[in-house]
Amino acid sequence: MDDAIKVAGGATANADFEKINLAYELSDGEKINIPSIFDEETEYTMSSDVKNAKVNINKATASELETINGVGPALAEKIVAYRSANGRFATVEDLKNVSGIGEKKYEAIKDEVVVK
Repeated sequence: MDDAIKVAGGATANADFEKINLAYELSDGEKINIPSIFDEETEYTMSSDVKNAKVNINKATASELETINGVGPALAEKIVAYRSANGRFATVEDLKNVSGIGEKKYEAIKDEVVVK
């Protein structure tokens, strides 16, 4: 999604990126709507495809990784550091190699992530 926004010429100053997942991978022809900071709704309703999008652990920033349930700032930084030191994740299961991700944590987050 982040790349699509850049290709489209960028977002306006009113875009509220706190309410969307910039790591979401768009499909060809898919349309997105970036909410405004002036929207009065506290929760932006996205299409089910975008709302349920998986985070690409090979491309996501630390803040994007924090959108995964159970991943806080420290663990997100460990994932990014591991990826920087060891290269791309070949499989989602490779997350178990990251310090702080044991079997229980892996089981809790595995369905929210993808490698591409």
